[in-house]
Amino acid sequence: MFNWKKIADVCSRFAELKILVFGDIILDRYIFGQVERISPEAPVPVVKVDSEEMRLGGAGNVAANIDRLGAQSLLLGVVGADGFAGEVGKLKKTGNQVISDPANQTIVKTRIISQRQQIVRIDREDKIRLGESLLDRIKAAVAAAEMDAIIVSDYAKGTVTAEVMSLLKARAVSLGIPIVVDPKPPHFALYRGVTCVTPNLKEAEAMTGNAIASDLDVALALKRIRRKFKTHFALITRGGKGISAAEKNRKIFNLPAFSHEVFDVTGAGDTVVAVLTLALAARADLRVAVALANAAASIVVEKIGTSQVGLEELLARLKFILKQH
Repeated sequence: MFNWKKIADVCSRFAELKILVFGDIILDRYIFGQVERISPEAPVPVVKVDSEEMRLGGAGNVAANIDRLGAQSLLLGVVGADGFAGEVGKLKKTGNQVISDPANQTIVKTRIISQRQQIVRIDREDKIRLGESLLDRIKAAVAAAEMDAIIVSDYAKGTVTAEVMSLLKARAVSLGIPIVVDPKPPHFALYRGVTCVTPNLKEAEAMTGNAIASDLDVALALKRIRRKFKTHFALITRGGKGISAAEKNRKIFNLPAFSHEVFDVTGAGDTVVAVLTLALAARADLRVAVALANAAASIVVEKIGTSQVGLEELLARLKFILKQH
């Protein structure tokens, strides 16, 4: 199956890799505080603010995961020409191909958290609109980029379109590199012919048109997805049940979840697609790539908010998993 030598060899190649991450860029804003009383104005908690953080979300979190693991991400997407766009630039200092456009606004999700619990989320967003000028800039950036793989992080906010997907798929074919998609409805028809798609259970149900309740349902869904969308690989993230995956002429397999304690699943799918793609670009087989992605996801769900995994953290968790199982 896989062993420590094989895993360590794959991870040692991460530093050589460049991954283009295209998709919906979100700025995640976190306000942390303490709740000590209920407001006299309405039956809502009063949060006394202790600290505030800005983090990259959406495609930005995928890129941040790649950077944290020692590889180089090239982040390409659209933000507004506003103060929040400046925050994105501060967080993504290298490999920043982000396009600032005054016709759009930066998507921001603000989460207020107290005692490790999210109290409310406030979304500031309009659908991203790609005019002819923006499309030309995206085409130029894709043509100029040096890369070992492409990730499409689709949050259905408007950045991923049929024209851009055709461009990215053609570029992947011309370079002979994998293109992996973290999918969202209603864009499923755009993903036909990519290397791999990584839906969660709800997305997999939408892609197949069938409910998924058992291991057999998962296996059937994986076969249907891979055949319907003509992908080399397909995997379904199953939350507490781990990840199931399929490839042509191979037996479908499942790797169980290994997290010690789940605090927040925000961004776990971003981590899965980032680590999976890095491993595939490092010439890992699918089982090893899924094992790495599964281990990484088990770490980020133990953290609050959109988080990333360091290489030392990942290797330590993999050692633990191999020892236990």
